[in-house]
Amino acid sequence: MLVMKFGGTSVTNPLSVAAIAKQVRSNLEQKPIIVVSALSGVTDLLVKLSNASNKGEIQDILAEIRLKHQQWIDNIFSQNSPCNQNASAQIDFYLEELEDIMQAHDFSSSLARHDSIVAFGEKMSSYLISRYLVNNKIQAERLLATKCIITNNNFGGADFLSDETILHSKKNILPLVENEIVPVITGFIGATVNGETTILGRGGSDYSAAIIGYAIGAKEIQIWTDVDGVFSADPRKVTNARLINQLSYQEAAELAMFGAKVLHPRTIQPAVKADIPVRVLNTFNLDNHGTLINHDADNTHHVKAVTWRKDVPLINISSPDMFLSKGFLQRVFAILSENNISVNMLSASEVSVSVTLDNVGNLEDALKQLNEFAVAEYRSGLGSISLVGEKIMDTPLLMQNVFNLLEDQGLKAEMLSYSASNINLSMVIASESIEKIVPKLHDQFIIS
Repeated sequence: MLVMKFGGTSVTNPLSVAAIAKQVRSNLEQKPIIVVSALSGVTDLLVKLSNASNKGEIQDILAEIRLKHQQWIDNIFSQNSPCNQNASAQIDFYLEELEDIMQAHDFSSSLARHDSIVAFGEKMSSYLISRYLVNNKIQAERLLATKCIITNNNFGGADFLSDETILHSKKNILPLVENEIVPVITGFIGATVNGETTILGRGGSDYSAAIIGYAIGAKEIQIWTDVDGVFSADPRKVTNARLINQLSYQEAAELAMFGAKVLHPRTIQPAVKADIPVRVLNTFNLDNHGTLINHDADNTHHVKAVTWRKDVPLINISSPDMFLSKGFLQRVFAILSENNISVNMLSASEVSVSVTLDNVGNLEDALKQLNEFAVAEYRSGLGSISLVGEKIMDTPLLMQNVFNLLEDQGLKAEMLSYSASNINLSMVIASESIEKIVPKLHDQFIIS
């Protein structure tokens, strides 16, 4: 079985929608299972809808959502055809359901209500894609991931429950596959054991595909997007960025975590657990081989890619009591956890520790608690740059050349973090300098 995930740009553009049908048809012998995102821009509108309270605003957003889907329908299905009319009627039904949810008060929490609203993007797109495949003589059936992916109740960013998800996925997906029907599954969403709709977090359709691949034992997971694969840097910012033919699971996970936007950061986890290869491909360039991600690393170059994040808050925590004390870091991380703050990088010395933050959470309360036993300084206006690759420190004179390059550009690293697994070297510098230094790092360690 082959899991094929198609993102928002892939399901929105008429040319790429035709490419979806072509890829599904050419892979019928491999028993494809399709996972789709919402149409481009629809999730943002649904988030806006969830936060709306004015009746006029609600109606305007619903009208905009309807227009996006009606334009898709008119571009894909002939005007006044039964397919066009049926699809339009189904979208109207979903919008009426959305309007009812906006008035409902029977949700367990405001976050649960939010997840139910935001889930409609995938519900609508999966219906449309399944109808398109059927219209093109491909046996297909839409399947809601709420019947397959069972999650905890962390609304807004739920995690799947392994045993329950395997059970429900096999029960609902395998009968379709055995009857040569292509399942078209909603990405991004799941459901709690009690049946409440959850979302897996923004970008979660990649994660959905990996979870489903893991649950049914797929041969390969394909992530179809609008770029040729994973590049050595963002090709929109670094013109000589190279397509990477092969990455290890660890390399891909590091790239996703430290800023690369091709994959959702959690995508790799289920694939690694089940040892399923992941391939990143371009719906707009079907002849391209993409990037293969598996256990094996291509060690032709130790530094595979340069990635960055422009907004990386930093907390410096110092205390003379840290020297030879037990439990100091445990206390620091307990406070950060209590205040919903997750850490991205860490660097420590005898009397100080520096951490970069994935999110600021309840920052004010955290700083107040930290300053009760240490001096905690919060700094903004910083970003991170990461060099990623298996055995990265085997690169001759890596650290010396990094520091020389920063010095030549008049830049100072505010923090350095080296991965113990010899796969990542990250530095924190002023955000405004990132686009200046990244192409030079790319040239130094990848092109030369």
